[in-house]
Amino acid sequence: MNNILNLLEPLLPKTFDQNEIFVLLIMVLCICIFVIVHHLDPQLLQTEIIALFVFNILFSTVGDRMLAEPPLDLYDTLDYGHGELFDSVLQILVYPIPVILYIHFYQKYNPNKIVSIVLYAFVLVLLEWTSEKFFNVFQYKEWKIVYSYGFYCFALALNLLFAGLIKRLIGREQSKKRSSANS
Repeated sequence: MNNILNLLEPLLPKTFDQNEIFVLLIMVLCICIFVIVHHLDPQLLQTEIIALFVFNILFSTVGDRMLAEPPLDLYDTLDYGHGELFDSVLQILVYPIPVILYIHFYQKYNPNKIVSIVLYAFVLVLLEWTSEKFFNVFQYKEWKIVYSYGFYCFALALNLLFAGLIKRLIGREQSKKRSSANS
């Protein structure tokens, strides 16, 4: 058992403090909001949700590794300059859900693409700023919050493109099935 704990030690938080509590609370909040929104008004198919989750897990993990670790090393998250267990919680459960909610509301209301990206990126920046200022989730080195805004605009635009591609692929498959069933 001690060998397992020694092996896991670099992944565990130095101390279980405000940033881990915040991550757990925001995780529960994100999951609850997502479940309620999707249950009350399902705009996305399960396939779309899974595809968006996987895409955003990959996107956030690669993005954090590129930006937060050497050679760039622009910021740290939580307790270490390297990934830890709660980084994985952020990347797997927290980061994807607000983006999936954005896609949900975008598909429901079909707003102006540019305006929706600009406004929602601002919301994401406010959430990041809150987590950095009050809960010490991020420790910026060379990073500035304005960079996050540009990053979120890029991420949301990329997600809209990806969601559109997934929707077209699903539609194409459904029409193939209908036409083969009618033949």
